[in-house]
Amino acid sequence: MRIEADLPNRRPPSRAGRAAIVVGSLLVSLGMAELGARVLHHGAFPYLNIYVADDRYGVRLAPSTATRVRSRLGRVTEIETNALGFRGAADTSPDAHSARLRVLLLGDSQVLGYGLPHAETIGARLERLLGKDAVVVSAAVPAWGPAEYVLALGELQPRLQPQYVVFVANAANDWFELSMPAARRVTAFDGWAARSSPKRQAHWQFPGRSFLLGRSHLALAVRQLAGYVGGAEAPAAESALLLLRDLAQLRRPADGHRSRMTSSLLQARDLCAQATCTVVAAALPVDVQVDPREWAKYRARPVDLAPTEALLTDFVEDAREAGLAAVDLTPALRRVEPGAFLPDDYHLSARGAHAVAEVLAAALREEGAVAQVHR
Repeated sequence: MRIEADLPNRRPPSRAGRAAIVVGSLLVSLGMAELGARVLHHGAFPYLNIYVADDRYGVRLAPSTATRVRSRLGRVTEIETNALGFRGAADTSPDAHSARLRVLLLGDSQVLGYGLPHAETIGARLERLLGKDAVVVSAAVPAWGPAEYVLALGELQPRLQPQYVVFVANAANDWFELSMPAARRVTAFDGWAARSSPKRQAHWQFPGRSFLLGRSHLALAVRQLAGYVGGAEAPAAESALLLLRDLAQLRRPADGHRSRMTSSLLQARDLCAQATCTVVAAALPVDVQVDPREWAKYRARPVDLAPTEALLTDFVEDAREAGLAAVDLTPALRRVEPGAFLPDDYHLSARGAHAVAEVLAAALREEGAVAQVHR
């Protein structure tokens, strides 16, 4: 005798049901992959992912936000921005520091302290060297060049009222960027820096897009494969070779000055002349200009870059002839080699940033800055 179970009559899933199962499975798989990538990389990204597009500056950094960046060797750095979109203290109003020495640093990723904890950056080091009554604001964004330094000074001076402004000219990028402002070179998509292109202006907007695509390791991987995003600045070894190749053009006198950089510096001086602040010029070399041993980290054969040092010399001499304090940071960095730069890119190490801060502090002392704090 056979007993048959009374089984329920099950219908196969509908098309919509099958689609929902597929989509759900895909989302779970992507979520697990994203979580795995996040754990593997300690929640850090190979590039900054907190850029916002700006019509005047090309890009700025999103204010009051934080991210983690990892280097080629896996070193992870926390980067937090204040209400102005720069690293450092959030309270930078002149009222809060009316009785203090205020110094404004203008620069790019070197002044930002890319790859360094904030406490080890040039600005933080300089603030400690100048004493407890000094406040140093680093108006620095990777991808900015001389035109953006002048723009930032014009915007920030009325608000911060600095007594001293330090214009840091970075040999790795700034001489090339003189010919094209950042607004024509770079823009931002979902937090990432990308080359500016009319074809990339259209976005399909949806709620949470910037967070989803700007904080996703998988989305970044796809964009990297497509060549869509990358670092905001060229590799140092490549920049250094271009300096050598284009040296004759880069050293060509401009506007009656030895250095092409001088016109931007004098624009900053003129802005300060209207606002009773003093400009100090600083010429910052590329790592491989400082020490040929730095070529090893790029797996490249050393090239003699001594002729390119003339770019820094011309800039410093022009600044001094214009009556400004000016320093070439090359000798100070050579004194602390090896170890003045990070082991896997061209940015200053904590050791190098401290050496730079010491030179700037000495220059400001000569200008009377420290005496002004205590008067």
